[in-house]
Amino acid sequence: MNNWVPSWWPALLYSAKTAVAALAALGIALLDGQAMPFWAMSTVYIVSNPVAAATRSKAVYRALGTIIGAAAAVFMVPLLVNSPLMLSLALAAWVGGCLAVSLLDRSPRAYALMLAGYTATIIGFPAVNRPEAIFDTAAARVTEILLGIACATVVHSLILPQSLGSRLGPRLDAWLANAESWLADIVDLRPGPDQRATFEQDRRRLAVDAVDCVLLATHVPYDTSHWREANRTVQALLYRMLLLLPILSGLADRRRGLGDDPALAPALADARQWLADGTDAADQPDYLAGAQPASHWPDLLRESFLVRLGQASMILRESRQLLGRLDDPRRALPAALAGERVHLRLTNDPGQALLAGLSAMLAILLVTAFWIYSGWPDGAGAAVMTGVFCCLFAALDNPVPMILAFGVAITSAIPFAGIYLFGVLPRVDGYVELCAVLLPPMLGMGMFLLHPRHGLLATAFAMGFFSALALQQEYNADLERFINGNMGQLLAVLAAAGVSAALGTTAADAAIARLVRRQHHDLARLAGANSPPDPARVLSRASDHLSLITQRLGAGDDRAVMGLSDVRIAVNIAQIQQLRASGDRRLRVACTRLLQATSRYFARSAPGDAPPPALLVHIDRALRSTLGAAPPRAGHGGELIGSDPATGRAALVAFRRNLFPDAAAFDPAGIGGVPA
Repeated sequence: MNNWVPSWWPALLYSAKTAVAALAALGIALLDGQAMPFWAMSTVYIVSNPVAAATRSKAVYRALGTIIGAAAAVFMVPLLVNSPLMLSLALAAWVGGCLAVSLLDRSPRAYALMLAGYTATIIGFPAVNRPEAIFDTAAARVTEILLGIACATVVHSLILPQSLGSRLGPRLDAWLANAESWLADIVDLRPGPDQRATFEQDRRRLAVDAVDCVLLATHVPYDTSHWREANRTVQALLYRMLLLLPILSGLADRRRGLGDDPALAPALADARQWLADGTDAADQPDYLAGAQPASHWPDLLRESFLVRLGQASMILRESRQLLGRLDDPRRALPAALAGERVHLRLTNDPGQALLAGLSAMLAILLVTAFWIYSGWPDGAGAAVMTGVFCCLFAALDNPVPMILAFGVAITSAIPFAGIYLFGVLPRVDGYVELCAVLLPPMLGMGMFLLHPRHGLLATAFAMGFFSALALQQEYNADLERFINGNMGQLLAVLAAAGVSAALGTTAADAAIARLVRRQHHDLARLAGANSPPDPARVLSRASDHLSLITQRLGAGDDRAVMGLSDVRIAVNIAQIQQLRASGDRRLRVACTRLLQATSRYFARSAPGDAPPPALLVHIDRALRSTLGAAPPRAGHGGELIGSDPATGRAALVAFRRNLFPDAAAFDPAGIGGVPA
C-alpha cells in the first residue's frame, strides 16, 4: 500500500460503502412499504465483501438459496400446520439435510443450499400462528433479501471497487517467489540440520496458502476485470502451484540423499544461473543433456533428482508465463498452455457432513419442543436462531467456541439497540434524521468488519443490532416484547452449543487422525483404479488434505511431514498408473502387481504402520522392467504424468524413497530378492 494512505483508510472506506448500501436498502424498503426493512439492512452486512467479485458471488447464491428456502416453507407450512410436531420435524430435517449436502461442496455454491435450509425456518416458524399469510411472508422475505443483495452489489461494484486480481495476484506472485526460494535452497543444500524443522514447517504452510488461493479463485468468474475472462489461466496456474508441492518436496528428498555429489555440479550450476536470470526471462536448462540410461541405485537417484529438477524448473517457468498473462491479457502464451483445461476438486468429509446435519436437526427439535410445550409466544425466534447458529459453524471441528462467541456478539448488541429503540428513535422524524442517527454506530461497527480476528463478530453485532431494532414502517416499540423476543437468542445459543458439544465436536487430534485415514483411503482407491486418474483431481485432493492437516497442527509436528509425503505418494501412484497403461506386457504385469499390493497396504494398515517388505519387492521388480530405457524427455509442465518408461522409472525411484527411505540399495540383478 502507498505510504501516504493511512492504515485505517481501507477499513473506513469499506465501512462507509457498506453503511451507504444498508441505508439505501432501508430507504427503498420504507418507500416501497415493505414489512421488515431491517432484513434488507442485515443482508447488506452479510453479503458484503471488500472484493467486489466475492460480493457478487455471494449475492447470487444467497438469492438462489433464499428463493429455494422460501419455496420449501410455502410448501411445508400449509401442509403440516395442524400438526406442530410434524412441521417441526419437517423443517428441522430440511435444515439438517441442506446443511449436510452443502458441506460436501466447498465452493461458493454451498452457501446457496445452506441458506435454503435456515431460510425455510426464518419464514416457516413465525408463520405457524398465521399460516394463511405464509405466501406474503415468503414474498416479503425474498423481496427484502433481494433488495439488500442488489444494494450491496451495486455499491461495492461501482464505488471504488476492489478487483479480485488486486487481492489474488499479489498472493500468487508471493507464492511463486517462495517456491523459487525453496528451489534455490534445495540447489544450494540449505538449510543446515539445526534449521531444518523450521524450514520444513514454512514449506508445509505453502500447502495452506495454495489451497487458500484455490478457494479465493472460485470467485474469479464474478470479477469485472479482465480476470473474469482468464479463469482457465487461473486454474492452470493453481494446478501448477499444487504440482510444485510434491515435486519440490521430492526434489529436496533426493538432494539430501545424494549430498554433495560431484556428478550433479553442472546441473546445479545451470539451475543457479537460471534462477539468477529470472524464471520468466530465460529458457530452462536441459539438465538431462547427454545422460546415459541408469541402472544402479546411485545413478537412479541422480536421474530422479534431475527429472524432478527439470519438472520444477519447467513448471516455475510456465507459472510465471501464466501469471504474466493474468497481469497483461495481451501477452501471448505457448499453444500448450493456452489450450489447457484443468478441473480442480477439493476434498470433503461425508461423515462430518452427516453429523453436522444431525446436530442441527436435533438442536432445532429440542428448541421447538420447548416452544410448543411451554406455550412461549416468541419461541419461533429461538428455533430460527438455533438453526442459523448450527449452520454457520458446522464446518469447524469444534463449533462450540465460535457459536458462543457469535452468540455473545449478537446478544451484546441488544442493550445498545434498546438504547436506540427507546431513547433515540422516538425523537427521530423522517428518513434523513433516521440515517443521521444510524450512521455513527454503523460506521463504528463497520470499522471492524475487515479485522482478521474480529470481522465475523462485528458482522454478528451488526445482525443483532438491526434485528433488535426491527425497523418498520411506523415506530412501534414494546419493552416487554423486546425483552421476551430477544431472550430467544440466549436459548438458541445454549441449544446450538450444547447439541454441537454432545454430537458435533471433534478434538484436533481426532480430526487429524480422520484426515490421515481419509488420505490413506484415497491412496488405496487411487492405486486400485483400473485406469490412469485425472492428475488435477489427484493433486487438489491430496494437497487439500495436507492443508487441512497443517492448519490443525502446531510447530514441529511430524504428522504434517507425513501429510506432505502422502501428497508425493499420490503423485507417484498416478505416474505408475500411467506407466502401466503405456508399457509393454512385462511392465504392465509388474506395475499391476505393485499397484494391487499398494492398494491393499493403504486400505488395511493404520496410519504410521510400516509398509510390508513384499511391497519393496514389487517396486524393485517394476524398476527392473524399466531399465535400459532412454533418459526421460522434457515436456509440457502441465503433463504431470509422463508416458515414457524413463519418467515412470523416476516415479518408481521416488515411490521407493517415500515408502522405504532406509531400505538397502536397489539391486538391478534381483539376486536374493524375497518373493512376494
